Amino acid sequence: MLSRRILGLCSFLMICMLVILTACGETGVAWTSYEGAVNEKGFPVPKVANKSDQSEGNSDMDYVRYTLSGISESTSLPEVYLNEIKNWGWTEEQAKRNSNTSSSLRVFAKEGHIVQLAVHDGFFTLMVPKNDTAQTTVKSLDDED
Repeated sequence: MLSRRILGLCSFLMICMLVILTACGETGVAWTSYEGAVNEKGFPVPKVANKSDQSEGNSDMDYVRYTLSGISESTSLPEVYLNEIKNWGWTEEQAKRNSNTSSSLRVFAKEGHIVQLAVHDGFFTLMVPKNDTAQTTVKSLDDED
């Protein structure tokens, strides 16, 4: 009888731990599964990111905003996401900085296409210039800042 109680208690504790680990692990899950962006199908976006806004009639830029908990302007993108972007064939470029350019802006290029990724608190924006006049210089993802 005592062994059934111990077995039941152990089972209950394992289920509780599984629930806690699943709830706490959502941030890690965000960076393990990807799909193509709405405005650039060949650019990876975490599947758990939710599209919250999209450009309407902007003649210079096609942008999509994605909400994603745990992302912050003050922290860099996770290395696993940068590696996934690289695995999808994108190369990071250095954007020409001016007073209107945020330090959280990352620029990626692939086969003549440009994607600008701006990180904010709780969301990020993917911007695709409609004309490729953005001035950039190539910078490897492996380079340190």
